Amino acid sequence: MTKLVHRLLSSVSLTIAFSSPALAQAPQQPQGWMYGFGINAAQDVYTDFDNRIIPIPIIGYAGERLRIYGPFVSYQLLQERQLTIEAQLVPVFAGYEQDDSPIFEGMEDRDFSYAAGLGVNYNVDSWAFSVSGNADIWGKFDGYQMTASAGKTFRIQGLMIEPAIGVTYQDSNYVDYYYGVRTEEVTLSRAAYQGDSAINTEVSLAVSTLRFLGGMTRFEIGATFFDDSISDSPITDDDMAMNAMLIYTRFF
Repeated sequence: MTKLVHRLLSSVSLTIAFSSPALAQAPQQPQGWMYGFGINAAQDVYTDFDNRIIPIPIIGYAGERLRIYGPFVSYQLLQERQLTIEAQLVPVFAGYEQDDSPIFEGMEDRDFSYAAGLGVNYNVDSWAFSVSGNADIWGKFDGYQMTASAGKTFRIQGLMIEPAIGVTYQDSNYVDYYYGVRTEEVTLSRAAYQGDSAINTEVSLAVSTLRFLGGMTRFEIGATFFDDSISDSPITDDDMAMNAMLIYTRFF
C-alpha cells in the first residue's frame, strides 16, 4: 500500500476519533458501532509523487471508555471535568515503495509502523486543546512523535465550523528513516542525506453538520508546512502539502 493511501486512512480515522473539537465537547456522545465513507484528495512533498483522489470506507466503535476506528485504538484512563487522559495505539502511516515515484528507484522501501502512547485533552467552552506523544513499537524507525493542537468550534445554523492549528515534533530517527538517503542509495542525482528532528505546522478548517441522512457529514481542508529538515531532503521538492476530505458517518 502506498504512502498516500496510508495517509488518507490515517486522516479519516484521526478526524473522527481524536481531532474534532465538536465531538470532543459533545455532552453525551453516542455509543456503538458506526459506519460511513470518505473521499480524500491529498498532495505529498516527495518528488514526482502523484496527487490522487481515493474513496475510503469507514467503520468504528465508540464505547464509554474504549474507541476503535480501524487500526486506531484509544482507552480513557482518566476524566476529571474538562480533562481527559487516554492510552492510545496508533498506526504510523508513512513511508513509500520504489514504484511510488522515480525518485525512489534503487532505494529500500520505508515501511509503516505502529506506535503506543498517551493523549491529554482539555475542553473548555468552545475550545479544545490536546497534547499527545507516541513511540514506535514495531522497530521500523525506532523513534517518536509529539503533537500539540488547539481548535475552536463555532455553531451557526446547524453547522459546526472548526478552525484548528497544531505542531508536530518528529525525532531524528523518524525523519532520517522516512526522508533520509543512505550511503548505499546515493546516485548522481540523489545525494546522501541524514535527517534531523523536525517541527511541522498544520492548519485546518472543518465544517460539520448532522442534517443529512441521520449521520454526520464533515468537510475539511488543511495544509501542512514541513520543517527544513524534511524539505531539504533530496527526495522531496516542496515544503507544504494540501489536503481536502469529505466524510459521512452514522451509527448502526
